[in-house]
Formats: sequence, C-alpha cells, structure tokens
Amino acid sequence: MIIEFRKHDYAVHYQAWFIAGVFVILSVSASIYEVAMHLEYYSRPRLQIRVIRILWMVPIYAIDSWMSLRFKEARFYIDPIRECYEAFVIYNFYCYLVAYLEDEFGDIIAYYSTKADVPHVWPVDRFLLPWRAGEEFFWETKRGVLSYVVARPLMTAVSVLANIAGVYHEGVFRWNTIYPYVTFINNCSQMWALYCLVLLYRATHSELAPIRPLSKFVVIKAVVFFSFWQSVAIDAAADFGLIHPAEYSTYDADDVASGLQNFLICIEMFLAALAHAYAFPPRDYMDPAHPPAGFVNNIRVMFDVRDVVTDVQGVVSDTLAETTTNFTNAGWRTLANAREVGVKALARGAKPFTGGGGSSNGSALGGERSSVSNSKGNGGNSGRGRSGASYETEEERERVLLLSP
Repeated sequence: MIIEFRKHDYAVHYQAWFIAGVFVILSVSASIYEVAMHLEYYSRPRLQIRVIRILWMVPIYAIDSWMSLRFKEARFYIDPIRECYEAFVIYNFYCYLVAYLEDEFGDIIAYYSTKADVPHVWPVDRFLLPWRAGEEFFWETKRGVLSYVVARPLMTAVSVLANIAGVYHEGVFRWNTIYPYVTFINNCSQMWALYCLVLLYRATHSELAPIRPLSKFVVIKAVVFFSFWQSVAIDAAADFGLIHPAEYSTYDADDVASGLQNFLICIEMFLAALAHAYAFPPRDYMDPAHPPAGFVNNIRVMFDVRDVVTDVQGVVSDTLAETTTNFTNAGWRTLANAREVGVKALARGAKPFTGGGGSSNGSALGGERSSVSNSKGNGGNSGRGRSGASYETEEERERVLLLSP
C-alpha cells in the first residue's frame, strides 16, 4: 500500500491520513465490541461501569488523534478532549480497585485499619511520613488521583487560552512561553496520581489478586504515561531542530511534530485495544446465574457521570475546609506567639512609676503582681493594668492591655 502511494506520488500527509485511518477503524471496532459485551453481561455494575469508561479510552484517543492529524489547524481545540479523558481514566481505574475491595471486604476503612502502614517509596519517604492505614490512607490516595482530574482540565484550558493569546508556543522550552510551565504542572500532577495508584497497589495487591491488577495497571500506565512522554520527547526534538518540515510543504516543524505524535497514537491505540481486551475481558462477568439484560437496556449507564461530579465536589470542599482550618490555626498560633513576645518585651523595658524619685520592686507586666508606689499629691500614676501594675504613659498601658490574654 505504501509502495502504491509512492508510485502515484502522494504527499506524505495523505499517506499518514490513510494508514492512520486503517488503524483507527480496527482499534475502534475492537473496543466498541468489548464495550458492547460488557453492557450485554452487565452483572457487576459497580465494577463494569468503570471498565467501560476505561475501554472508551481507545476510541476517544484514536478518533481524536486522527482528527488532529487530518485538520492540523484545529488540533489545539481537538486534543484537549483526549487530554482531559486521560485524567478521567486514571480516576476510574482507582474507583474500579476500590469498588472491588468494597464488594469483597465491606468496610475497607475498618478492614485496613488493622494492617501495618505502607511506607512511601524513595524519595517520597524522605519528606513524607507514612499515611496511617485505613481512612487517612484511602483519603490521601483518592485526593492524589483526583488532583490530576482537576489539574489536567485546568491546564488544558490555560493552554487553549494561551494559544489564542499567542503566548503558548507548543514545543518551545523558553522561560517566556507558557508551554514549559503547563507541561511541568501536568507532569507533576500526573506523576503524583500514578504514584498514589502504585501505593494503593502495594497496600492491596494480595486482596486484588483475583482480578489480576498488575496487567490492568500496566496497560493504564503504559497508555497514559507513554503517550505523554512521547509527546514531550517529540516536541523537544522539534525545538532542538531534529525534526524538519518537508520542502515546499505548508507544514512547519511544530506541525510535523504534532502530526507525528498523532500518527503514532493512531497506531498505538490498536495495540492498546488488544491489551485492553486481555486485561478487562468480558468473560470475567459472564455469570450463568445472572442472565444478560441486553446491550440496549444498559447503554444509558455509560452517560451517567454523577458519581464523578460528587467525588470531585467532595474532595474539593474537604480540601478547602482543611486548608482554611490550617491557615486559621496557623494565624492564631502566630498571633499568640507575637503577643507572648510583645508582653515579654514590655515587661523587660517598662518600669513602675513611683513618683518622687523613689524606687519600687515591680514585677513583670501583663499577668504578674507588682507593687504600686504612691506619687505626690493624689497618686500621680497615669494608668493601671489589669494586674495592678502602673505605667509611665497611657500609651504603654494600652499596649499591655491589647497584648495581654
């Protein structure tokens, strides 16, 4: 086929469109068949709804990449769909593992509270203590995964707006462009989400053994992690001049780099579809005791994302409440420390007013007793604190009253 293209002198991008299109048709067909089989044998809804969402990754990636390859000017507005769904897949894989544990062991918080804490992996263990097994562990891992679900769409929106404003410059690693900063934030949030999945796997691998979690984890991680770093490597190659546009072509180096990335994804998604069929086979849910309800009756469940909205809202609100509480407590501690320092400073510097030049053995201000000397005439001290100490000026008395507990 490629030889025939060359014989008829077709341009390279026409060849890429056709070859990529063939792989897209194959990968989408295989994935939709798998989705249809899961909907046909929908015997464990809490697990299979997550599996179906994961399986849709291949058609979305493949179609999105082919559209970006075909319509290069529109890729900045088409690719965000793929990027956002990437975070959605990681979240659903986490929920898939947790749902299985809850189905098998009931209250997993109570179940894992009796187990030993899972230590962090180097180098995270250098600056983070192990999360306590049970509620804290599941809360922190869930928050880590959902942070990517929130950060990825936000960074995608930033990149789209920056591209419209002309300051994004995809593939350009310069301090005055937005691209390296967006890439850094995406990479950090993605790495943290994948790390939380690794930690969850380390803590629960024996309980998850019946569903073969390692193959599923490898497939998810390979698609997400490899596609991201593949794009970064291709962009860097274009930035360093290793990728050049063809002569007399309307494609510049960035267009060639983006086209190469999309072309490779179209081919890789066929391999991913085969890997998904192995890692998430419908036969695991073909239970003779539960006759199939039918594909049509279950198709509506694919479009119900209320669980995602509820989880994101819950984690965001809890995180904001926790952050507000921490800032409030830090503010009160700072105020208390400042008040204590101020009182001690005034206690060292202030002297009780004795009148007539006499001396008095006054003690520290703001809480300790002090002896008061009578001045000439009608007791000429300008003011008194709550403890009975006398002060040389009215301003000094007000400062002590303000800083005193």
